[in-house]
Amino acid sequence: MKRRRLPTSLEPLAVMPPSETTPVWLEVARRQAGRRQPKDLLAQYESDGFVQPSALGLRISVRMDALVLEAARGFEAVILSPLAPLGACSAIAPTSQDRTISAVRSLEVVSDPTNALALECARRLRKRPTEDVRLCTVHQVVRAQPVPDRPGHSRHFRMFAMVEAGPGRAEDGFEVGAIVRQLSVFDRFFEAAEALGLRFPQRRAIILTTPDRDTLAERAARALASALPHVTVEREPLTSSYYGGVRVQFGAHARTGEFCPIGDLGVFDWAAQLTANRRQRFAASGLGIQLAPLLFTSSPP
Repeated sequence: MKRRRLPTSLEPLAVMPPSETTPVWLEVARRQAGRRQPKDLLAQYESDGFVQPSALGLRISVRMDALVLEAARGFEAVILSPLAPLGACSAIAPTSQDRTISAVRSLEVVSDPTNALALECARRLRKRPTEDVRLCTVHQVVRAQPVPDRPGHSRHFRMFAMVEAGPGRAEDGFEVGAIVRQLSVFDRFFEAAEALGLRFPQRRAIILTTPDRDTLAERAARALASALPHVTVEREPLTSSYYGGVRVQFGAHARTGEFCPIGDLGVFDWAAQLTANRRQRFAASGLGIQLAPLLFTSSPP
């Protein structure tokens, strides 16, 4: 990840601890806010995708939340803070801080709830390292990366996330179990959402792995074929370095006729990093529930 060259005047600030730079950034924000006029606020509100309301209505969003949380009844549901420690994503994963809205007070706006849930898993594993942790949440995520020019995509969006952490098991037992459990939650959500008029035909799970994780992929494919016989399971090579050698995409055919993988699962080393214990395993997944009512009905709601 290439670092930008800072102006010479900012270099001393960049190397200072956050506790010392926070008063500086607060004073800058205070002065900038003090110069703003009401017309400036409205102008930004009308043009800035970060602050505009979602295209999805609140009532349908709340119904989607309830359905997906019921589908994930085997996971403890938690309400995350809108904020996370500065570097919650970039410090443990090969991703840029530029995709996150950085804040003052050593904080950032949550851009991926799986990273915040990983911190909660690590906190619990430090107390009980031999027990599995299974958590889920629904969160309004904000990301600073470019927005895809596709329906339903925006600067902030509704995301359901699940994580599992715990000690490794023989024959990839932890990873295979997590993959089957989490994809089964996605599948149950699809079933429940069909009562609201949504349709998820030709469901498919695509397992992407690096060569060193092929054995895990074979085990996961067999387990998925047994647990979800109506879901087509496919294999593809993984080229992204973001995942720990394993990624699974889950979705169905949208009303446009194309396959849309709104569920994404990965195996990571985040629990091992955060607990300094290489035996700890971690699997996380996200589901773009905002996309479900926008893409999987006969017409947009």
